Amino acid sequence: MITEQQKAKVLSYRWVCLVTLWFVYFFVYFDRVAPAVVAPELMKAFNISAASLGLLSAAYFYPYAAMQIPSGIFSDFLGPRLAVTIFFIVAGVGTALFGLAQSYDWAVAGRVMMGIGVAVVYIPIMKIQAQWFRPHEFSTLTGILLTVGNIGALGAAAPLAKFVAITGWREAFYYLGAITVILAAATYLLVRNRPQDMGLPSLNEVDGVRVDAAEAARDEAIKLGEAIKIAVTNRNFPWLAVYAFAVYGPMMGFQGLWAVPYMMDTFGWTKQAASNVLSWWAIGMICGCPIHGWVSDRVVHSRKKVVITGAAVYTLGWLYIALSPTGWSETTMALFCFLMGGFGGAYITNYAHLTERLPRKVVGTAIGVFNLFYFVGGAFFQQYMGVILDGYGRVAGKFPVAAYTSTFWLCFGGMVIGTMALLFTVETFVKKEAVK
Repeated sequence: MITEQQKAKVLSYRWVCLVTLWFVYFFVYFDRVAPAVVAPELMKAFNISAASLGLLSAAYFYPYAAMQIPSGIFSDFLGPRLAVTIFFIVAGVGTALFGLAQSYDWAVAGRVMMGIGVAVVYIPIMKIQAQWFRPHEFSTLTGILLTVGNIGALGAAAPLAKFVAITGWREAFYYLGAITVILAAATYLLVRNRPQDMGLPSLNEVDGVRVDAAEAARDEAIKLGEAIKIAVTNRNFPWLAVYAFAVYGPMMGFQGLWAVPYMMDTFGWTKQAASNVLSWWAIGMICGCPIHGWVSDRVVHSRKKVVITGAAVYTLGWLYIALSPTGWSETTMALFCFLMGGFGGAYITNYAHLTERLPRKVVGTAIGVFNLFYFVGGAFFQQYMGVILDGYGRVAGKFPVAAYTSTFWLCFGGMVIGTMALLFTVETFVKKEAVK
Protein backbone atom coordinates (compact mmCIF):
# COMPACT_ATOMS: atom_id res chain seq x y z
CA MET A 1 0.00 0.00 0.00
CA ILE A 2 1.45 3.33 -1.09
CA THR A 3 1.13 6.07 1.52
CA GLU A 4 0.47 9.74 0.86
CA GLN A 5 3.83 10.48 2.47
CA GLN A 6 5.59 8.28 -0.08
CA LYS A 7 3.76 9.95 -2.94
CA ALA A 8 4.72 13.39 -1.63
CA LYS A 9 8.35 12.28 -1.28
CA VAL A 10 8.49 11.13 -4.91
CA LEU A 11 6.94 14.34 -6.20
CA SER A 12 9.28 16.53 -4.14
CA TYR A 13 12.60 14.66 -4.33
CA ARG A 14 12.49 14.45 -8.11
CA TRP A 15 13.15 18.18 -8.10
CA VAL A 16 16.26 17.72 -5.96
CA CYS A 17 17.62 15.34 -8.60
CA LEU A 18 16.70 17.52 -11.53
CA VAL A 19 17.81 20.88 -10.09
CA THR A 20 21.18 19.40 -9.12
CA LEU A 21 21.66 18.30 -12.72
CA TRP A 22 20.50 21.69 -13.97
CA PHE A 23 23.48 23.25 -12.17
CA VAL A 24 25.72 20.70 -13.89
CA TYR A 25 24.22 21.49 -17.28
CA PHE A 26 24.82 25.22 -16.78
CA PHE A 27 28.55 24.56 -17.03
CA VAL A 28 28.19 22.21 -20.00
CA TYR A 29 27.07 25.18 -22.08
CA PHE A 30 29.57 27.53 -20.46
CA ASP A 31 32.40 25.27 -21.62
CA ARG A 32 30.83 24.88 -25.04
CA VAL A 33 30.71 28.54 -26.10
CA ALA A 34 33.50 30.08 -24.01
CA PRO A 35 36.01 30.07 -26.94
CA ALA A 36 34.00 32.80 -28.69
CA VAL A 37 34.95 35.29 -25.98
CA VAL A 38 38.58 34.22 -25.57
CA ALA A 39 39.21 33.62 -29.30
CA PRO A 40 41.58 36.62 -29.70
CA GLU A 41 43.58 35.54 -26.63
CA LEU A 42 43.80 31.95 -27.86
CA MET A 43 45.04 32.97 -31.32
CA LYS A 44 47.67 35.19 -29.70
CA ALA A 45 48.72 32.75 -26.96
CA PHE A 46 49.29 29.84 -29.34
CA ASN A 47 50.06 31.84 -32.52
CA ILE A 48 47.47 29.97 -34.59
CA SER A 49 45.38 30.54 -37.72
CA ALA A 50 41.59 30.72 -37.94
CA ALA A 51 41.45 27.09 -39.10
CA SER A 52 43.57 26.00 -36.12
CA LEU A 53 41.34 27.98 -33.76
CA GLY A 54 38.35 26.29 -35.36
CA LEU A 55 39.95 22.91 -34.73
CA LEU A 56 40.76 23.85 -31.13
CA SER A 57 37.16 24.78 -30.44
CA ALA A 58 35.84 21.80 -32.42
CA ALA A 59 38.06 19.50 -30.33
CA TYR A 60 35.23 19.73 -27.79
CA PHE A 61 32.58 18.66 -30.31
CA TYR A 62 34.25 15.69 -32.01
CA PRO A 63 34.71 13.66 -28.80
CA TYR A 64 31.33 14.94 -27.58
CA ALA A 65 29.76 13.48 -30.71
CA ALA A 66 31.76 10.25 -30.44
CA MET A 67 30.61 9.85 -26.83
CA GLN A 68 26.90 10.12 -27.57
CA ILE A 69 26.27 6.40 -28.10
CA PRO A 70 28.47 5.46 -25.11
CA SER A 71 26.67 8.16 -23.12
CA GLY A 72 23.35 6.55 -23.87
CA ILE A 73 24.79 3.17 -22.91
CA PHE A 74 26.17 4.52 -19.63
CA SER A 75 22.84 6.19 -18.91
CA ASP A 76 20.81 3.06 -19.62
CA PHE A 77 23.11 0.41 -18.17
CA LEU A 78 25.30 2.20 -15.58
CA GLY A 79 22.81 4.79 -14.41
CA PRO A 80 22.67 8.60 -14.69
CA ARG A 81 24.01 9.28 -11.18
CA LEU A 82 27.32 7.43 -11.49
CA ALA A 83 27.78 8.29 -15.17
CA VAL A 84 27.56 12.04 -14.57
CA THR A 85 29.76 11.86 -11.47
CA ILE A 86 32.63 10.06 -13.21
CA PHE A 87 32.63 11.99 -16.44
CA PHE A 88 32.13 15.44 -14.95
CA ILE A 89 35.31 14.88 -12.97
CA VAL A 90 37.01 14.17 -16.32
CA ALA A 91 35.56 17.45 -17.62
CA GLY A 92 36.89 19.35 -14.61
CA VAL A 93 40.40 18.02 -15.09
CA GLY A 94 40.26 18.86 -18.80
CA THR A 95 39.04 22.38 -18.09
CA ALA A 96 41.92 23.04 -15.72
CA LEU A 97 44.38 21.53 -18.23
CA PHE A 98 43.06 23.88 -20.92
CA GLY A 99 43.92 26.85 -18.72
CA LEU A 100 47.34 25.44 -17.83
CA ALA A 101 48.32 24.52 -21.39
CA GLN A 102 51.52 26.15 -22.63
CA SER A 103 51.27 24.66 -26.12
CA TYR A 104 48.54 24.28 -28.71
CA ASP A 105 48.65 20.47 -28.47
CA TRP A 106 48.04 20.51 -24.72
CA ALA A 107 45.20 22.99 -25.17
CA VAL A 108 43.60 20.61 -27.70
CA ALA A 109 44.06 17.75 -25.22
CA GLY A 110 42.30 19.75 -22.52
CA ARG A 111 39.48 20.63 -24.86
CA VAL A 112 39.10 16.95 -25.84
CA MET A 113 38.81 15.97 -22.17
CA MET A 114 36.21 18.68 -21.67
CA GLY A 115 34.20 17.30 -24.59
CA ILE A 116 34.43 13.71 -23.34
CA GLY A 117 33.42 14.65 -19.81
CA VAL A 118 30.46 16.93 -20.49
CA ALA A 119 29.14 14.56 -23.17
CA VAL A 120 27.80 12.30 -20.43
CA VAL A 121 25.38 14.83 -18.95
CA TYR A 122 22.51 15.61 -21.30
CA ILE A 123 21.38 12.05 -21.93
CA PRO A 124 21.47 11.09 -18.23
CA ILE A 125 19.27 14.11 -17.56
CA MET A 126 16.83 12.88 -20.21
CA LYS A 127 16.87 9.53 -18.44
CA ILE A 128 16.15 11.18 -15.08
CA GLN A 129 13.24 13.02 -16.66
CA ALA A 130 11.91 9.76 -18.09
CA GLN A 131 12.17 7.98 -14.72
CA TRP A 132 10.95 10.74 -12.39
CA PHE A 133 8.50 12.73 -14.55
CA ARG A 134 5.43 12.13 -16.69
CA PRO A 135 5.59 11.82 -20.51
CA HIS A 136 3.47 14.92 -21.12
CA GLU A 137 5.98 16.97 -19.05
CA PHE A 138 8.95 15.96 -21.22
CA SER A 139 9.10 18.81 -23.75
CA THR A 140 8.44 21.46 -21.13
CA LEU A 141 11.23 20.13 -18.91
CA THR A 142 13.58 19.83 -21.87
CA GLY A 143 12.83 23.45 -22.73
CA ILE A 144 13.67 24.49 -19.17
CA LEU A 145 16.86 22.42 -19.30
CA LEU A 146 18.03 24.17 -22.46
CA THR A 147 17.10 27.48 -20.86
CA VAL A 148 19.44 26.62 -17.99
CA GLY A 149 22.13 25.66 -20.49
CA ASN A 150 21.73 28.94 -22.28
CA ILE A 151 22.01 30.84 -19.04
CA GLY A 152 25.40 29.12 -18.94
CA ALA A 153 26.04 30.36 -22.48
CA LEU A 154 25.01 33.83 -21.33
CA GLY A 155 27.54 33.58 -18.52
CA ALA A 156 30.19 32.65 -21.08
CA ALA A 157 29.59 35.88 -23.03
CA ALA A 158 29.64 39.32 -21.36
CA PRO A 159 30.29 38.08 -17.78
CA LEU A 160 33.17 35.88 -18.92
CA ALA A 161 34.64 38.75 -20.94
CA LYS A 162 34.64 40.93 -17.81
CA PHE A 163 36.12 38.16 -15.69
CA VAL A 164 38.86 37.48 -18.23
CA ALA A 165 39.69 41.19 -18.31
CA ILE A 166 40.23 41.08 -14.54
CA THR A 167 41.96 37.75 -14.03
CA GLY A 168 43.15 36.54 -17.44
CA TRP A 169 41.70 33.73 -19.55
CA ARG A 170 43.80 31.00 -17.96
CA GLU A 171 42.62 31.76 -14.43
CA ALA A 172 39.00 31.69 -15.57
CA PHE A 173 39.41 28.06 -16.63
CA TYR A 174 41.15 27.13 -13.36
CA TYR A 175 38.10 28.26 -11.40
CA LEU A 176 35.73 26.60 -13.84
CA GLY A 177 37.56 23.30 -13.46
CA ALA A 178 37.28 23.42 -9.66
CA ILE A 179 33.54 24.18 -9.81
CA THR A 180 33.04 21.29 -12.21
CA VAL A 181 34.58 18.79 -9.80
CA ILE A 182 32.46 20.14 -6.92
CA LEU A 183 29.30 19.64 -8.98
CA ALA A 184 30.35 16.06 -9.78
CA ALA A 185 30.49 15.38 -6.04
CA ALA A 186 27.07 17.00 -5.53
CA THR A 187 25.61 14.73 -8.21
CA TYR A 188 26.84 11.61 -6.44
CA LEU A 189 25.47 12.78 -3.08
CA LEU A 190 22.06 14.04 -4.16
CA VAL A 191 20.91 12.39 -7.39
CA ARG A 192 19.15 9.01 -7.54
CA ASN A 193 18.41 7.19 -10.79
CA ARG A 194 14.77 6.42 -10.00
CA PRO A 195 12.34 6.56 -7.05
CA GLN A 196 12.74 2.84 -6.40
CA ASP A 197 16.42 3.42 -5.48
CA MET A 198 15.15 5.26 -2.40
CA GLY A 199 12.58 2.62 -1.54
CA LEU A 200 9.83 4.76 -3.02
CA PRO A 201 7.08 3.83 -5.49
CA SER A 202 7.54 4.51 -9.19
CA LEU A 203 5.78 7.48 -10.76
CA ASN A 204 3.34 5.11 -12.47
CA GLU A 205 2.42 3.72 -9.06
CA VAL A 206 2.04 7.22 -7.66
CA ASP A 207 -0.32 8.12 -10.51
CA GLY A 208 -2.18 4.82 -10.34
CA VAL A 209 -1.19 3.93 -13.89
CA ARG A 210 -1.30 0.26 -14.67
CA VAL A 211 1.72 -1.09 -16.52
CA ASP A 212 1.46 -4.30 -18.45
CA ALA A 213 3.93 -6.64 -16.70
CA ALA A 214 4.81 -8.56 -19.85
CA GLU A 215 5.44 -5.35 -21.78
CA ALA A 216 7.59 -3.94 -18.98
CA ALA A 217 9.62 -7.15 -18.88
CA ARG A 218 10.18 -6.95 -22.64
CA ASP A 219 11.37 -3.36 -22.30
CA GLU A 220 13.86 -4.29 -19.58
CA ALA A 221 15.18 -7.21 -21.66
CA ILE A 222 16.17 -4.99 -24.57
CA LYS A 223 19.89 -5.30 -25.33
CA LEU A 224 22.23 -2.63 -26.67
CA GLY A 225 22.19 -3.73 -30.30
CA GLU A 226 18.42 -3.90 -30.31
CA ALA A 227 18.19 -0.51 -28.62
CA ILE A 228 20.31 1.09 -31.35
CA LYS A 229 18.27 -0.65 -34.04
CA ILE A 230 15.03 0.63 -32.51
CA ALA A 231 16.47 4.16 -32.50
CA VAL A 232 17.82 4.32 -36.05
CA THR A 233 14.85 2.56 -37.65
CA ASN A 234 12.45 5.05 -36.13
CA ARG A 235 10.59 6.72 -39.02
CA ASN A 236 11.64 10.20 -37.94
CA PHE A 237 15.26 9.46 -37.13
CA PRO A 238 17.01 10.14 -40.49
CA TRP A 239 15.10 13.37 -41.12
CA LEU A 240 15.61 14.70 -37.62
CA ALA A 241 19.30 13.76 -37.84
CA VAL A 242 19.76 15.88 -40.99
CA TYR A 243 18.03 18.78 -39.28
CA ALA A 244 20.10 18.34 -36.10
CA PHE A 245 23.35 18.65 -38.10
CA ALA A 246 22.04 21.67 -40.01
CA VAL A 247 20.56 23.66 -37.11
CA TYR A 248 23.30 23.22 -34.52
CA GLY A 249 26.29 23.62 -36.83
CA PRO A 250 25.60 27.28 -37.71
CA MET A 251 24.60 27.99 -34.12
CA MET A 252 27.91 26.79 -32.72
CA GLY A 253 29.86 28.22 -35.65
CA PHE A 254 28.53 31.69 -34.90
CA GLN A 255 27.54 31.81 -31.22
CA GLY A 256 30.20 29.33 -30.14
CA LEU A 257 33.23 30.80 -31.95
CA TRP A 258 33.12 33.34 -34.77
CA ALA A 259 30.52 35.93 -33.69
CA VAL A 260 32.86 38.03 -31.54
CA PRO A 261 35.69 38.11 -34.15
CA TYR A 262 33.09 38.99 -36.83
CA MET A 263 31.76 41.95 -34.85
CA MET A 264 35.23 43.16 -33.89
CA ASP A 265 36.61 42.87 -37.45
CA THR A 266 33.56 44.18 -39.33
CA PHE A 267 32.25 46.91 -37.02
CA GLY A 268 35.34 47.77 -34.99
CA TRP A 269 33.60 47.04 -31.71
CA THR A 270 35.56 46.16 -28.59
CA LYS A 271 35.57 42.58 -27.38
CA GLN A 272 33.39 43.55 -24.43
CA ALA A 273 30.85 45.29 -26.68
CA ALA A 274 30.74 42.32 -29.05
CA SER A 275 30.36 39.93 -26.11
CA ASN A 276 27.52 42.04 -24.71
CA VAL A 277 25.71 41.83 -28.06
CA LEU A 278 26.33 38.09 -28.38
CA SER A 279 24.72 37.61 -24.96
CA TRP A 280 21.37 38.25 -26.61
CA TRP A 281 21.61 34.98 -28.54
CA ALA A 282 21.63 33.09 -25.24
CA ILE A 283 18.86 35.32 -23.89
CA GLY A 284 16.79 34.47 -26.96
CA MET A 285 17.23 30.77 -26.27
CA ILE A 286 16.50 31.28 -22.58
CA CYS A 287 13.17 32.80 -23.57
CA GLY A 288 12.47 30.63 -26.59
CA CYS A 289 13.24 27.08 -25.43
CA PRO A 290 10.64 26.84 -22.65
CA ILE A 291 8.09 28.66 -24.81
CA HIS A 292 8.55 26.16 -27.66
CA GLY A 293 8.27 23.26 -25.23
CA TRP A 294 5.15 24.70 -23.60
CA VAL A 295 3.50 25.54 -26.94
CA SER A 296 4.25 22.04 -28.19
CA ASP A 297 2.92 20.34 -25.04
CA ARG A 298 -0.01 22.59 -24.17
CA VAL A 299 -1.14 24.76 -27.07
CA VAL A 300 -0.75 23.27 -30.56
CA HIS A 301 -0.24 19.67 -29.34
CA SER A 302 2.34 19.09 -32.04
CA ARG A 303 6.08 18.57 -32.28
CA LYS A 304 6.32 18.98 -36.05
CA LYS A 305 4.50 22.30 -36.35
CA VAL A 306 6.62 23.95 -33.67
CA VAL A 307 10.00 22.85 -35.01
CA ILE A 308 9.18 23.68 -38.64
CA THR A 309 8.01 27.18 -37.73
CA GLY A 310 11.17 27.84 -35.76
CA ALA A 311 13.37 26.39 -38.50
CA ALA A 312 11.78 28.58 -41.17
CA VAL A 313 12.39 31.83 -39.26
CA TYR A 314 15.91 30.74 -38.29
CA THR A 315 16.73 29.98 -41.94
CA LEU A 316 15.49 33.39 -43.06
CA GLY A 317 17.75 34.97 -40.44
CA TRP A 318 20.83 33.44 -42.06
CA LEU A 319 19.65 34.63 -45.45
CA TYR A 320 19.22 38.16 -44.12
CA ILE A 321 22.68 38.46 -42.58
CA ALA A 322 24.27 36.89 -45.68
CA LEU A 323 22.63 39.58 -47.83
CA SER A 324 23.35 42.39 -45.34
CA PRO A 325 26.57 41.62 -43.44
CA THR A 326 27.39 45.30 -42.77
CA GLY A 327 25.59 48.37 -41.45
CA TRP A 328 24.50 46.86 -38.15
CA SER A 329 24.35 48.82 -34.92
CA GLU A 330 24.81 47.16 -31.54
CA THR A 331 21.04 47.39 -31.01
CA THR A 332 20.05 45.80 -34.32
CA MET A 333 22.67 43.05 -34.00
CA ALA A 334 21.46 42.32 -30.47
CA LEU A 335 17.90 42.03 -31.80
CA PHE A 336 19.10 39.70 -34.55
CA CYS A 337 20.92 37.49 -32.03
CA PHE A 338 17.86 37.42 -29.77
CA LEU A 339 15.56 36.29 -32.59
CA MET A 340 18.02 33.70 -33.89
CA GLY A 341 18.46 32.22 -30.46
CA GLY A 342 14.73 32.29 -29.80
CA PHE A 343 13.61 30.62 -33.02
CA GLY A 344 16.67 28.37 -33.33
CA GLY A 345 15.74 26.95 -29.93
CA ALA A 346 12.66 25.29 -31.44
CA TYR A 347 14.88 22.24 -31.98
CA ILE A 348 14.18 21.21 -28.37
CA THR A 349 10.91 19.56 -29.46
CA ASN A 350 12.92 17.10 -31.56
CA TYR A 351 13.74 14.98 -28.53
CA ALA A 352 10.10 14.28 -27.80
CA HIS A 353 9.49 13.99 -31.54
CA LEU A 354 12.00 11.13 -31.58
CA THR A 355 11.51 9.34 -28.26
CA GLU A 356 8.00 9.71 -26.87
CA ARG A 357 6.76 6.47 -28.46
CA LEU A 358 9.89 4.46 -27.70
CA PRO A 359 10.33 2.02 -24.77
CA ARG A 360 11.79 3.89 -21.79
CA LYS A 361 14.67 1.42 -21.64
CA VAL A 362 16.09 2.74 -24.93
CA VAL A 363 15.47 6.46 -24.45
CA GLY A 364 19.06 7.17 -23.41
CA THR A 365 20.56 5.14 -26.24
CA ALA A 366 18.21 6.69 -28.81
CA ILE A 367 19.06 10.22 -27.75
CA GLY A 368 22.75 9.28 -27.72
CA VAL A 369 22.68 8.15 -31.34
CA PHE A 370 20.62 11.20 -32.30
CA ASN A 371 22.81 13.72 -30.45
CA LEU A 372 25.82 12.61 -32.48
CA PHE A 373 24.47 14.59 -35.43
CA TYR A 374 24.07 17.82 -33.46
CA PHE A 375 27.67 17.82 -32.37
CA VAL A 376 29.23 16.61 -35.59
CA GLY A 377 27.42 19.58 -37.10
CA GLY A 378 28.86 21.91 -34.46
CA ALA A 379 32.39 20.63 -35.04
CA PHE A 380 32.10 20.75 -38.83
CA PHE A 381 30.79 24.30 -39.02
CA GLN A 382 33.25 25.72 -36.50
CA GLN A 383 36.21 24.22 -38.29
CA TYR A 384 35.05 24.75 -41.87
CA MET A 385 34.09 28.37 -41.21
CA GLY A 386 37.68 28.84 -40.04
CA VAL A 387 38.94 27.27 -43.27
CA ILE A 388 36.79 29.69 -45.29
CA LEU A 389 38.14 32.67 -43.33
CA ASP A 390 41.74 31.55 -43.86
CA GLY A 391 40.99 31.15 -47.57
CA TYR A 392 40.35 34.89 -47.80
CA GLY A 393 43.24 35.79 -45.49
CA ARG A 394 43.63 38.79 -43.23
CA VAL A 395 43.69 42.40 -44.40
CA ALA A 396 45.37 44.74 -41.93
CA GLY A 397 45.06 42.06 -39.28
CA LYS A 398 41.33 41.48 -39.86
CA PHE A 399 39.29 39.06 -41.90
CA PRO A 400 37.35 40.92 -44.65
CA VAL A 401 33.56 41.19 -44.77
CA ALA A 402 33.47 38.91 -47.82
CA ALA A 403 35.04 36.11 -45.77
CA TYR A 404 32.38 36.29 -43.06
CA THR A 405 29.65 36.60 -45.71
CA SER A 406 30.74 33.32 -47.24
CA THR A 407 30.37 31.61 -43.86
CA PHE A 408 26.83 32.99 -43.55
CA TRP A 409 25.90 31.55 -46.94
CA LEU A 410 27.19 28.20 -45.74
CA CYS A 411 24.89 28.45 -42.71
CA PHE A 412 21.91 29.41 -44.87
CA GLY A 413 22.48 26.55 -47.30
CA GLY A 414 22.71 24.03 -44.49
CA MET A 415 19.47 25.26 -42.95
CA VAL A 416 17.58 25.06 -46.25
CA ILE A 417 18.45 21.37 -46.41
CA GLY A 418 17.66 20.85 -42.73
CA THR A 419 14.28 22.55 -42.91
CA MET A 420 13.29 20.54 -45.97
CA ALA A 421 14.16 17.34 -44.09
CA LEU A 422 11.63 18.21 -41.37
CA LEU A 423 8.81 18.08 -43.91
CA PHE A 424 9.25 14.30 -44.15
CA THR A 425 8.76 13.65 -40.42
CA VAL A 426 5.50 12.34 -38.97
CA GLU A 427 3.73 13.77 -35.93
CA THR A 428 4.29 11.84 -32.68
CA PHE A 429 2.53 13.94 -30.06
CA VAL A 430 0.68 11.84 -27.48
CA LYS A 431 -2.16 13.58 -25.65
CA LYS A 432 -2.04 13.56 -21.87
CA GLU A 433 -5.18 11.45 -21.67
CA ALA A 434 -3.56 8.81 -23.87
CA VAL A 435 -0.66 8.18 -21.51
CA LYS A 436 -2.74 7.59 -18.40
